Amino acid sequence: MAILNFFPLFGFFWGGYYALYLAGIFPQQLNLQLFSVYLPSGQLWSPTVGVVVILLGLITLYVELFKSTRTSRVSIIDHTLSTFVLVGFLVSWLIFEWAGNSVFLILTIMAFLDVIAGFTITIASARRDLSLGGQ
Repeated sequence: MAILNFFPLFGFFWGGYYALYLAGIFPQQLNLQLFSVYLPSGQLWSPTVGVVVILLGLITLYVELFKSTRTSRVSIIDHTLSTFVLVGFLVSWLIFEWAGNSVFLILTIMAFLDVIAGFTITIASARRDLSLGGQ
């Protein structure tokens, strides 16, 4: 479990997406309807595989933002690797046909937010720790 502390979780998303492409599941099955349920409003909600992937990406983004509140050497490694993962997402989305869809773009944007927010939160946390340590 220690690898999860310094390895960006979006790297697992990128690898999993590519593995599912190799297995012939993505991107063809992204619009596959999983189930249907009626909401109290009477509206029928029918989530697809793509929607579930996006929801899992949002949960992962929350965990990554929580991880970025640390101010240690491990967080620097995590942010550096997150930057490489973002580059992997961007290059994949631009070049490869298996990644040229909206679900992958949204995951790319989440990886971007992870990098930007991670550096921002870490710098703010370090600045706060530095100002508290000087008193």
